[in-house]
Amino acid sequence: MRTPELAAHLQSLLAAGAWEAARLHLQAGAQAVRSRSDGTLLGRVAWEVPTRLWTEPGWARALAWAAYRAADLPLLRAVLASQPEGLEAFRAFLACTEGRPAEALPWAQAGMQGPDPAVAARYRAQALLRSGAPGWHEAYAAALQAARGRDRALVQLDYAVALTSVSDDVAARPEFAAAAAELGGDLWGAAFAWSSLGIVCLRLGDLAGAERALARAQVAARKETTGQHLVAVQLGLGGVYRGHGEYPRARHAFQEAARLAVRAEDRVVALTGEARTLALWGRVDEALAVMYDAAGQAGALEPGGPPHRLFVEVAALRALLGDPVGAREALARAGALRQDDHLLAEVVRAELLRREGQEARARAALEALAPRPLWAQEHARLFPALLGLIGVQAPQLPAWEAVVSTDGPVSVTMHGQPLPLRPSRPEAALLALLVSQGGHLGRERLQDALDLPGQSENARRKELSRAVASLRAVLGWPQAVQATGNTVSLSPDLRWTHRPPPPERADLFCEGRFDPWVHDWRLERTALTGSL
Repeated sequence: MRTPELAAHLQSLLAAGAWEAARLHLQAGAQAVRSRSDGTLLGRVAWEVPTRLWTEPGWARALAWAAYRAADLPLLRAVLASQPEGLEAFRAFLACTEGRPAEALPWAQAGMQGPDPAVAARYRAQALLRSGAPGWHEAYAAALQAARGRDRALVQLDYAVALTSVSDDVAARPEFAAAAAELGGDLWGAAFAWSSLGIVCLRLGDLAGAERALARAQVAARKETTGQHLVAVQLGLGGVYRGHGEYPRARHAFQEAARLAVRAEDRVVALTGEARTLALWGRVDEALAVMYDAAGQAGALEPGGPPHRLFVEVAALRALLGDPVGAREALARAGALRQDDHLLAEVVRAELLRREGQEARARAALEALAPRPLWAQEHARLFPALLGLIGVQAPQLPAWEAVVSTDGPVSVTMHGQPLPLRPSRPEAALLALLVSQGGHLGRERLQDALDLPGQSENARRKELSRAVASLRAVLGWPQAVQATGNTVSLSPDLRWTHRPPPPERADLFCEGRFDPWVHDWRLERTALTGSL
């Protein structure tokens, strides 16, 4: 029975007062859940159970399972309030989720002997990791052995996240990939696994692998009802585009992440990504303004406020602007740091030494660091003279290029990756026409040349505007197609390359489109071929 049908059946059982049948169906359904959305649905039905039944041992366990699957902490707190026995595994889940790992550990240990050892094993591993205790690797291995089906995939996902938390991205990568494969039927889980895999690939310097994983994540995240992982997808894509030097496209991805963010911390991460993009783009003043916006949203600008890691980014930008006093003041407000933030702080200190003429000390400070290759290369673009002291140079980025093929159905690629252009749509013909005519044309010429819906001129003008908006979305940033006055033009920030079909394939030009200009192009080339 599918979960929506099960939920409806449960509601009918509850309405009829068939309590035992309802309890058995709720528990079995929750234990067999295959997706987060199904768990959420059963969690909503669980609230319909009369509260007088909640204290009964059998009902308490069934409701705890429903709350666990739905990640409904208020429901679980209410169920556990009566201190039912045998639910230690779920107490461990609640304590871990609420950030109390030391309290979760004994509950998980006790739950290993209870009726739900797989749940207990999962949160025993989490509690060990989060409390800084040894043995969490082995605990995750045991949890994987105890779990089955989707529960095993969730443990694998937990383990991958745990590995990233200790900066072991190499080990985390295959774990995320395995979890993504096992969670294929769970859109929430698949979006989480694929987006996390994309971020890990990005951190490891595999831009192509990151983009492939993020594309899979985006498909799942758009279908998934909460949209929770779309922010991570946009953050990852921003990093990929930035790695290719496509700064306008990267900036828009980070701005989209900020727009989609619900939590303040996600907006702060997005703003930080935008600021770094602007700095690499050479727009350091704008980057600093964005970083102060991020610090304000994080509550870090209050006078006498606590230290905050964002001031490391502020320090780096002030150093780039030649403000050593401001850079040192910002570093003093950063507080204790770890991982990449610590590395950046040391790089800023070394840059200040270099600017003071103390190159030997700057070199020694850098040699003590061990940054990831991609991290070092990106920072070599920001501080080329500094990183050059230890022989780290940023590789020359290829020119940003969009390749538009009209040999067959219209397609477009950037850095070798296809963009989601639908060749039968007006935006495909619009792109082909613009790129074949030097990148810009008047609106009237476009309206006459394209096969746009609508009989009146006003209707066709609106359809052209829709095609422009759709093409901007495909290309990845609003300024990709610019409409100024009576002219529509492609962005001058990159090179546009047109690859038409050879003369003998002229009839396949823009295959699938029947615009007047496409028809004329085919006739001209076919006639030329016939006259040779």
